[in-house]
Amino acid sequence: MDKEQKFVSVVAYMRNTGDGAAVFLDTVMGACSAMFEKCELVLIDDCSDDGSAEAVREYCRTHSTPYMVSILKTSCPQGLESSMNAGRDIAIGDYVYEFDDMFVDYPADVIEKAYRKCLEGCDIVSVMSDAKQHATSKWFYNLFNLANRTREKIGPSTLRLLSRRAINRVKSMGTYIPYRKAVYVNSGLSVAQIVYHSTLKDSRFTVHSHRGERAGLAVDSFIYFTDVMEKFSLVLSFVFFGLVLAVIVYIFVSLFTDKNLISGWVSTMGFLSLGFLGVFALLTIVLRYLSVLVNLVFRQKRYLVESVEKISGD
Repeated sequence: MDKEQKFVSVVAYMRNTGDGAAVFLDTVMGACSAMFEKCELVLIDDCSDDGSAEAVREYCRTHSTPYMVSILKTSCPQGLESSMNAGRDIAIGDYVYEFDDMFVDYPADVIEKAYRKCLEGCDIVSVMSDAKQHATSKWFYNLFNLANRTREKIGPSTLRLLSRRAINRVKSMGTYIPYRKAVYVNSGLSVAQIVYHSTLKDSRFTVHSHRGERAGLAVDSFIYFTDVMEKFSLVLSFVFFGLVLAVIVYIFVSLFTDKNLISGWVSTMGFLSLGFLGVFALLTIVLRYLSVLVNLVFRQKRYLVESVEKISGD
């Protein structure tokens, strides 16, 4: 079979995944090098302490690797999103595969399936496992898709394939990409999804360890891409406004019916308490918005790279 003449980049996040490096390289890069004339591998070593980078070097020394391998080492733990932004920025392929981890529970043919789907006119293809999700993840995706302004949906994708046009479109939307999945579906380009049967469903369920990062990312995503927080703020304002009106009504009723009322102490304190509670709740949301705006304006690039090591293919 003649190989595709396109140049393909594979960008993968690597943090303490040395044990799975060989399987990932065999499966993913084996499929890419067999299918494409030219390809490269960009690994983002996010301060691994288990010798992940050395495992990759050893693999390249003992195996034929007809592709360039670049190991980008971060200067301090950057997290998944920032690390993947850094890797995508140095990828030069016509098409770019993104892997959020190096855990393999998919058949090698998903690589070709994603590419064929892209050739049908889809600039972004998400490949998802049929394994179960965390309850919190399912809740987040359902709520986000319900509130998102576009018709495209996001989900717990294992890997993604982006055309060069998609990458250029995303870069034109802003230097800093806070949440890749949401940015991709809001790019205005055609998006497709492929579901594969996970061979290790329980392992796929527990593989992700970025819970702290994802919790903050979930809140930021609602602010960036939906109007959920704005609507919540509005509803909260109406609730507290209604409570304040109820307290005012109670005060007037007490003035005419309660003969033992001591200078309106209880009603006044209740009114002040509700009023201040509402003000502080709204200020919390406003401050969150301001924090996001500051990050977008003054922290447009959120990754620090210590070095880039290139390993020539054989």
